[in-house]
Amino acid sequence: MHVFSVFVLLHALGICTALFGSNKVPELEKGWEHVTAGSTIKLSHVKSNTRLMMPQVSYGTGSQQQAITAYSDAAATKAFWRVEVEGSARGQPVACGSQIWLINSDTDHGLHSHGAHKSPISGNQEVSGYDGRDTGDVWTVECSQETWLRETPVVFKHVDTGKYLLSLPNKKFRQPITGHQEVCAGKSADSNAQWMALEGYYFSRRSDEAK
Repeated sequence: MHVFSVFVLLHALGICTALFGSNKVPELEKGWEHVTAGSTIKLSHVKSNTRLMMPQVSYGTGSQQQAITAYSDAAATKAFWRVEVEGSARGQPVACGSQIWLINSDTDHGLHSHGAHKSPISGNQEVSGYDGRDTGDVWTVECSQETWLRETPVVFKHVDTGKYLLSLPNKKFRQPITGHQEVCAGKSADSNAQWMALEGYYFSRRSDEAK
């Protein structure tokens, strides 16, 4: 019989140094190395070491939906995203090539994009937080392994438009979200499109015999 367990990353709470006496994050335990369905995670933009977040500010142009940004505050609570995979049980590792939904845990808005609107700074395809549910919320996670691994770069391809989720470190907002990088969707899966799952609440399926 399988049971569900949840693991909270210590560095998500800022107590790693106090417990381990150094700034080195402990290695992932066997069985906890996967991103799994139902987990709530933070996504780090690899190139800029910022976190994908929804600052709860609406765009002044385009769709006027909620803005999505990348920001350097690793402790921000608005940067938690729930991973949903249709047909997958909670705790099941997410296979590379899976279609997923990323739902902001603060607002229940989905990470969304659409070809009809341009992003406000770079003019790429807009990415927003959407409080409904439609096909614009669906992304494919592309990676080189069989499953999506934590602390390993992946890219997210928007199913409806074929564009990749990216952030441009030199494209930053002013007031009221000064210093936040624009997040948008573009044609290339280059270094601007790489993301890693870091801090979060991860579920794992483990048998009683393995505990």
